[in-house]
Amino acid sequence: MQQQRQRPWDNLPSSALVNIFSKSSLKDRLCNLPFVCKSWANSSRHPHCWASFIPDSYYSFPPPPLSSSVVAVDAFVKSSFPYDAAFLDPFDGRRNSDPQCGVLVLQSLIAKAGGGAAVTSVYFLPFLTSLDGPPNDDALLSLIARSCPNLKHLSFHGSFNASEEVLLEVVRSCPCLELVDFSDSPYMIPLILEKMGIHCPSIRGIRQNGNLQPFCSFSLVKCFPSLKLLNLSDSSIGDKDLLTLVTGDSRLEYLDIMRCQRLIRYMYLIKGAHNRIAEIRYD
Repeated sequence: MQQQRQRPWDNLPSSALVNIFSKSSLKDRLCNLPFVCKSWANSSRHPHCWASFIPDSYYSFPPPPLSSSVVAVDAFVKSSFPYDAAFLDPFDGRRNSDPQCGVLVLQSLIAKAGGGAAVTSVYFLPFLTSLDGPPNDDALLSLIARSCPNLKHLSFHGSFNASEEVLLEVVRSCPCLELVDFSDSPYMIPLILEKMGIHCPSIRGIRQNGNLQPFCSFSLVKCFPSLKLLNLSDSSIGDKDLLTLVTGDSRLEYLDIMRCQRLIRYMYLIKGAHNRIAEIRYD
């Protein structure tokens, strides 16, 4: 029987190309895929390719076991590997001192997604200005608040200069938020958590490393009764806050306290928590 002739690699169906491109890194979508051939260039313009600014490889690393019921996207909060491996910077660390430059680039990507209503996942670290330029955190977050009403996953990673007013604008404008990454930012404060609990009832996962405000666990338990995923690895959490998390009314299913140097009696505290929390990561 004559072997069936294979179709050329550059002549794949557009729907297949769009599905593949949507799972690639932002850098590939911007700098590589559109320049391979005409069919790839046409497919890369489809709005579905730009619904998420976070690569699929981030969501699925490490891949969950086949028997696991964990959704791959939960890695947005659960991953503990370095951020340079998680959020692939399409600009390789190059920043512009002009605050409008990053805003215009982010605006163009939102336009590629058909205006922003289809955008589900955003991290805006690559669009921040360089250290020698004025901050543009507020302008970027205001753009996200105006353009992405159906946003589900948001990373504040690397942002330090956003105002409280604009942070609250994002919280009010993105009621579909489910997973939030506060890592390397000072924004996980009681006021923001309280308003997020009111306006974003679907929050089920939070990540924060670095310095934590004292008694932040009370705000987490009070504001997010449906919180299931909490990653506090490399944070300043202490024994009192951990006690609140493992003995309170929380519905946590996953807790990461790896490399938390201020914990002293954590082995005793989590000893009885395994019956309530399915997965606890500690060292």
